[in-house]
Amino acid sequence: MKTSPYATLFAVALAGALASCSSSSPTVSRMPVSSSFGSDATLSGKVFNEVNSYRVSKGKAALQRHPGLDRLAQQHCDYLVKTGGNYGIYGKSVSHIGFSGRALSARQSYKITSLGENVVSSTSRSPKHLVNLWAGSKTHEHNMSTDWACTGVATAVTPDGKVISTQIFGTAPSSSHLSLKKRFNRDW
Repeated sequence: MKTSPYATLFAVALAGALASCSSSSPTVSRMPVSSSFGSDATLSGKVFNEVNSYRVSKGKAALQRHPGLDRLAQQHCDYLVKTGGNYGIYGKSVSHIGFSGRALSARQSYKITSLGENVVSSTSRSPKHLVNLWAGSKTHEHNMSTDWACTGVATAVTPDGKVISTQIFGTAPSSSHLSLKKRFNRDW
């Protein structure tokens, strides 16, 4: 039996909604999310600055902070803290579970047509250490070095003191049907 992508998306959203109703979820220690373009002294802001420094060192343009992507990244960090690494995927404490939903939300709400995501967990609160972990992974480094225009960054701390950071990268928001046509190389 073939299921439609909408049925799958609905099932994932329903499962997430039901899971959020659980009364036994751990306390989330949230890091503030910055939605300003000014100075940001939070850990998320420092990770953002460190990624931009990395990009500039590789000859890439600095990214602009996007408040909507910040919120999506924070929601993912909160989810990772609440589920405590119980994903059943190689025993890792982080995952990209739900990325397609975050991508869909960014497309619909912010007109961002292409996205990438980096997630990391560490006992260190050093922004440079977190970015170095990403830089040491071929796929995460690729995301940091790709020609994105905007980004959202968030961090959260687990009850046992681990820092989880999520960075979502996006293309420039577009309201043009033609840009979608060019991106997917299709005739509509």
